[in-house]
Amino acid sequence: MSAWHKIRPTWQTADEYDVELIVREARPVEGLTRLERVLVARGLTERAVPGEEIARIVGVTPRTVWRWRSEGFRQAA
Repeated sequence: MSAWHKIRPTWQTADEYDVELIVREARPVEGLTRLERVLVARGLTERAVPGEEIARIVGVTPRTVWRWRSEGFRQAA
C-alpha cells in the first residue's frame, strides 16, 4: 500500500462483520469504505460471482472490479 493510501482513513478501516454479511448475502449496500469495497469484491470473486454483479453490489464499474482482480486485490492486503 502506498503512503498516500495509508493516510486515507477510507483505506484503513473496514468492518469485517459487515464485509462478511455482504459477501454472504450478495446484496448491494451503500456507504462502504473503499477498503470494504475491495474486501467484498475479493470475497465475491472467491465465490465465483461475475464481475458485473460484483460491480453492482459494491457500487463501482465493472472495469474497476477487473482492475482489482488484475492487481490481485493488493490494496486490501
